[in-house]
Amino acid sequence: MLYSQGKGWDSKDEYISVPLPVETAIRAYLTARGQLDGKAPLFASASNNNQGQRMTTRSISAIVKSHMRAAGLDSERLTAHSLRHTAGTLNLLNGGTLQETQQLLRHSNINTTMIYLHNLERAANRSEQRIAAAIF
Repeated sequence: MLYSQGKGWDSKDEYISVPLPVETAIRAYLTARGQLDGKAPLFASASNNNQGQRMTTRSISAIVKSHMRAAGLDSERLTAHSLRHTAGTLNLLNGGTLQETQQLLRHSNINTTMIYLHNLERAANRSEQRIAAAIF
């Protein structure tokens, strides 16, 4: 388990259940990183501006964007935040309930999570194909 401090929160009161492959990767990272103070951030910046401090959202976004481009995914619409949407969508597509997805994404309002469900329902809607088949 990892405890997380979300956007706009003062305390680390939410926890994340870490799947074994992710835990293994984090432990390997921590071993390579070396001895740490118990209060050190899990992922620290290596930049000259704030070396050893918490990574900024800007630096995380830049890292994710560079990896997306390297994978051939170069679009202004794809961002680090896109991965959050992907996680919510994949959870719903693979049997997660709306409430589980809300909890995963830490949405305080279920209506925010319902946007993912509406997008999936619209993607499954084959109305255009049925109309085209009837005409052509």
